[in-house]
Amino acid sequence: MRFSLRLASPLRYGRRRTTGEDMRPTRLLLAAALGLSLLACVQQQPASSPQDLAYCAKLSQIYQRYVGANASSPSMAGGTPDVAGGEAVAKCREGDAKASIPTLERLLKDADMPLPKRT
Repeated sequence: MRFSLRLASPLRYGRRRTTGEDMRPTRLLLAAALGLSLLACVQQQPASSPQDLAYCAKLSQIYQRYVGANASSPSMAGGTPDVAGGEAVAKCREGDAKASIPTLERLLKDADMPLPKRT
């Protein structure tokens, strides 16, 4: 095959043929960008203060006792537990008070329950 035909053949088919070696820098760059974006997401979650954690624990206790009963308890016969409340209680237990406090406050207010004082 002549040199001029080898140069023209990738253009004739409408795409450039690449080898694995040509793709290495692109893959490395994509992997680095993905790693940095994941690292940035992890670092954006601020830690909850001890006061927020204590308030969240109080809200969770009230919610579980009066509003979000256990699915196997007699008071839940025929009903379904609130998924948002269960998720908020779980997040509170994991230490993510900032995400769970607004949900628990809303659920308690909707149930006409008084909110505890923040300390």
